[in-house]
Amino acid sequence: MVAYDFEFDGLNLSSFGYMICKFGSEGLQTISNGSTITFNTTPTQNGAKHELTSTVYENCLESVFQICKNPCGTNDFEITTDELRTLSRWLNRKGFYKFKILSDEYLDIYFEASFNISKIEMGGKIYGLELELKTNRPFALQEPKKIVLKNLVVNGEKIIKDYSDVEGYIYPEMEIILNESGNLSIYNALEDRTTYIANCVVGEVIKMNYPIIESSIVDHKIQNDFNWNFFRIANTFRNSVNELTISLPCIIKINYSPTIKIGI
Repeated sequence: MVAYDFEFDGLNLSSFGYMICKFGSEGLQTISNGSTITFNTTPTQNGAKHELTSTVYENCLESVFQICKNPCGTNDFEITTDELRTLSRWLNRKGFYKFKILSDEYLDIYFEASFNISKIEMGGKIYGLELELKTNRPFALQEPKKIVLKNLVVNGEKIIKDYSDVEGYIYPEMEIILNESGNLSIYNALEDRTTYIANCVVGEVIKMNYPIIESSIVDHKIQNDFNWNFFRIANTFRNSVNELTISLPCIIKINYSPTIKIGI
């Protein structure tokens, strides 16, 4: 992979006047910049995602690369203390943010990440930084797929394809707009699994974002009417087609990021 730029939390490295590079000359030293973050996580979804709790997680994608000032924009390659503080404030944060490598190979792929930073010095001056990338998953993610299932009739059937490289299932963000009152069931033939919510009301909007479910109808005690089988998009090695049967007329909006088996 060849890349000279990346995006982190909506900002590009190049916008700060830096580029991805590689130092190899004698006399250079890599020295810890302090403020090293140890990321604590609790694995969820059978290890498919690691939720950040405070500092440390295991078995997630990691990478180390170096950056320096872009020679096209300056003749002064030394990184001052103020410039180091600016980069550290941006990159060395206690939270995971969207990280994208700006390369054609990674065009629609992203990670959720943060960094530890070390200084690259020569003669007591800083000329580069070594970035230790930490992510919260053992794989990458593809830009979200947004699916809208419209005009569903009673026992309407729909098909959703899972584009993930990882076998298993994903809990998507989901919004259901009811066009008829009654008991709602969403059956996924691939897993032989039913999501069931009783006592739905026409016009009601139900939102699911695992492990949370909520209703726009205040009087609907949805926690009592839900079977707690959150809707999942699944796949096996030979089958990625999710055949759904929906019991009530409704509109269903689904948003999920497929898992991608690719490193950094």
